[in-house]
Amino acid sequence: MSSQFLTTGQAADILSVTPDTVLKWIRLGLLPARRTAGGHHRIDRRDLDLVLAAVPSSHQYKAKTRQHSYEYCWEFYGNGNLPERCRGCAVYSMRAHRCYEVAKLAPESGHLKAFCERTCEECEYYRLVHEQSTNVLVVTDDKELTASLLRDAVSTDFNLEVADCEYAASLKIADFRPDFAVVDCSLGRRASGDIGRHLVQDPRIPSVRVVLAGTDDEFPEECDQEVFARMERPFGIREIDEVIDGFKKSKEGQKKSE
Repeated sequence: MSSQFLTTGQAADILSVTPDTVLKWIRLGLLPARRTAGGHHRIDRRDLDLVLAAVPSSHQYKAKTRQHSYEYCWEFYGNGNLPERCRGCAVYSMRAHRCYEVAKLAPESGHLKAFCERTCEECEYYRLVHEQSTNVLVVTDDKELTASLLRDAVSTDFNLEVADCEYAASLKIADFRPDFAVVDCSLGRRASGDIGRHLVQDPRIPSVRVVLAGTDDEFPEECDQEVFARMERPFGIREIDEVIDGFKKSKEGQKKSE
């Protein structure tokens, strides 16, 4: 029987799992795969059939991707290292969370597209990052709020982490790249303003959207340029979910108008 090589997306459809799950199995050594010259994985259909036979039907399901940490694109294609051809790329210089967002900029932005073979939608790394659940970091020292958020987060569609100060938030960002950062303004106007600015300026999360949560007299002054949205305090999972949902709907509206 001649071998047939599949993409991770094709393998995921056959196994009824997400492409991210297929990539995880490859990295764990559970599913053999080879790399193309462009760095993409290809799976022998015969190896896939062996895995398919070994996986109980109860484990074959369309699972929601919930990934708290991720690799940069150069780490993904360099197996954890920095390929030489990526050193001069704007994505590496910016430590950009999403290379595909940099790719949309003008050619002079310096995106070298070292591993781009076709469109972003066909890229394994794009699917790994783009299809994962939204990451939300909440910065608050309110212990009751923290307990409430962590308790209610199990029923949400986004991943949640909580930090009680700017230093703790910085440590979490090392592995948890938030798409949204909610700053509890009960920390104080100056502290919450500083945290918001530092989050926006952090090169590890250039696309983060900062949300301030507080009362009218708690919001820091002169933060309009850094703030994506504001919401009233007290807040909880439902209010955070509404902000994320509003953002997704606005993006869908923009796509339809283009």
